[in-house]
Amino acid sequence: MGLRYFNLALLTEGLSDQWFLLPLIDRQVAALESASGPGLDFGGTAPGGRFTVAPRDLVVAEVKLLLEHMDIVLIHHDHNERNKVESVRASLGSDAQRLVGIVPMRETEAWMLADASALPTATAESSVRNLVPSPRDVEKVPDPKKALAEAFGPRHRPEYDFDRLGQHVSLAALQQLPAYARWVGELRTAMERLRFL
Repeated sequence: MGLRYFNLALLTEGLSDQWFLLPLIDRQVAALESASGPGLDFGGTAPGGRFTVAPRDLVVAEVKLLLEHMDIVLIHHDHNERNKVESVRASLGSDAQRLVGIVPMRETEAWMLADASALPTATAESSVRNLVPSPRDVEKVPDPKKALAEAFGPRHRPEYDFDRLGQHVSLAALQQLPAYARWVGELRTAMERLRFL
């Protein structure tokens, strides 16, 4: 059997979430494909044209448009908007199975704390290791954005490293987080249902 083209799109709450999630998702798809054997022609995750903080009807319209061209659409929300994924899914009819939610327990920045060795400086790495002794502890951090900013220090904006973190954070460490494992499981199921895995 030859390679199958696989198209994936992502809608996030904001641009900084895209910087981290796009390379991370590409790595996760590669890991899923590797575990099941080669068979995909996947060129990377495409960012959607609208952020998920937009009104629900605009998000639904964007998802429907993307599903005309993409195999699966990923939709990201932080914990305070977790019901929006189900609300959008309810509007899709039979295409609902092609929508996968990415909803961290708190904020996406918590996932960036899961692997201190991925941080760009020894100071940031040490700070995070002191705060988060195990990857499972990141979802207990009350304010992940603040913790990440403190780890980087006052002269460096963490957002500048989100793309790099998405390329290097350990997938094995992230799999220890229930919210991360949940979206990967949903993606695997959707890909299996569509016979990509």
